[in-house]
Amino acid sequence: MCTFSKFRLWTASVLLVFCLMGNRAYSQLVLPQPSPKANVMQVVGVTEVSVTYSSPGVKGRVIWGDLVPFDEVWRTGANSATEISFSTAVQVAGNPVKAGKYALFTIPGRDNWTIILNSNEGQWGSTNYKKELDVIRFTVRPSISERLQERMNFAVELTGEDRADVVLRWEKMRVSFGITTDLKALTMENINQYFHNSKTDWYTHHNAASYLMTNGGNTTEALRFATRSAELNPEHFMPHYTKARALAASGNINDALASARQSIAVGEAKTSEWFESTRPEIEASIKNWMVPGGRDKKK
Repeated sequence: MCTFSKFRLWTASVLLVFCLMGNRAYSQLVLPQPSPKANVMQVVGVTEVSVTYSSPGVKGRVIWGDLVPFDEVWRTGANSATEISFSTAVQVAGNPVKAGKYALFTIPGRDNWTIILNSNEGQWGSTNYKKELDVIRFTVRPSISERLQERMNFAVELTGEDRADVVLRWEKMRVSFGITTDLKALTMENINQYFHNSKTDWYTHHNAASYLMTNGGNTTEALRFATRSAELNPEHFMPHYTKARALAASGNINDALASARQSIAVGEAKTSEWFESTRPEIEASIKNWMVPGGRDKKK
């Protein structure tokens, strides 16, 4: 019995040693990388634009025309080819590009650079680059900075609500290209998809209507959302005021005045800080929608 117990103890010890050896064999050794991986993401309107790359350093080397030859396809970084992705369709330097991931290759030149978006994303380096898989290619003119950028860096810099520049900086070189989105169409698509797939309340309808009116959207759609908001919560002042604004935007001033006055009546019956802070705006709208003398404007 004692012998059997010793055998079991020996067996357990051997298994433990093998487990420890296995963990050591399969554990990952993490060491600093010469060109560490980096990622930048920026929402442009409603579109996520992301660039994933490996960031080499200058390290006292001659970069352009030497480490990175002129007039040859470059992976635009180190290790795997740089990857750029868009969550929706965009325009890149005026060229239509579908949502998705792309390899970002470049051909640096002394005066101009060629920018390439290639469908073979995820590849190592540029040895497997195939021109026939290019989605778009275009040329840009780089600029030179006085400031040394030691590590290659990408940035997505907003230049408007629906546009941004993708900017590459390394050594003293700066290269950029523009991205634009169809913000109104994408937002309307998001709104329609949301209301089609989700249970909604008055506040989401109010938000949709307010957005469309504030950003020059479809006034008919804005009125539809605002009317539904008032139907869902007739005891809150805001849906009636939102409906009033939508009616006025549609040119129906008399009904807009009626909804605005109803908004005040509902707000007074169930007052709140929100109502009291909004009341001057509602009263100013009523005044603006009326002709001098207190008579309602014609439709």
